[in-house]
Amino acid sequence: MYSTLQRLNHFGSISTTFIVVLLSLISVASFLTQPVPEVATLSVSDLIVQRGRLQRWRAREEDIASLKFAVRTDLTPVLNSYNTKQLYLYLTAAYVDSADKAHEVVLWDRIITRAGSTDFRAVGKGNTKPRVMRNPHIKAEGRSHYHWRQPSGSFKTVDNANITLHYSLMPYVGILTSGIAAEAQGPVDITYKKR
Repeated sequence: MYSTLQRLNHFGSISTTFIVVLLSLISVASFLTQPVPEVATLSVSDLIVQRGRLQRWRAREEDIASLKFAVRTDLTPVLNSYNTKQLYLYLTAAYVDSADKAHEVVLWDRIITRAGSTDFRAVGKGNTKPRVMRNPHIKAEGRSHYHWRQPSGSFKTVDNANITLHYSLMPYVGILTSGIAAEAQGPVDITYKKR
């Protein structure tokens, strides 16, 4: 007959096989039934470039761009899915300079871990806690969180940029998926600010 150790090994291998098959089925089912949110409109109120230095040692003076934005999008179908662990939102600026080099820069990001957190304001550095709202739309207002610099040091070769809010869905089990949550109405012009 079989010893106790062989029986435990057999039980462990069968249960591991069942768990792997179950998780594979959950992964495929959630990927096939994942809702796709509508692309909302993103409004950019100010896209300003000014000369300055970053606060680090021996930083040279260069152009630093900043923007203010507001967006309202409905991502509740994605957040209320049974397989959603967290949602990563990030705002990007895509532009082409005069040398025909394409650039894409992340300006702002947030991680949403529950469906109840729908209001994210990124105006001040001390405001890190999201406010809970009763409506199902995600609302984000704020300034760019990260420094936006051109590799050449000057934005004079760049006329405009396409601003887009992307999302990446991290499931409990399965494939990481991403998409576009909101876009600006066409390219946004870059304006220089005098000191």
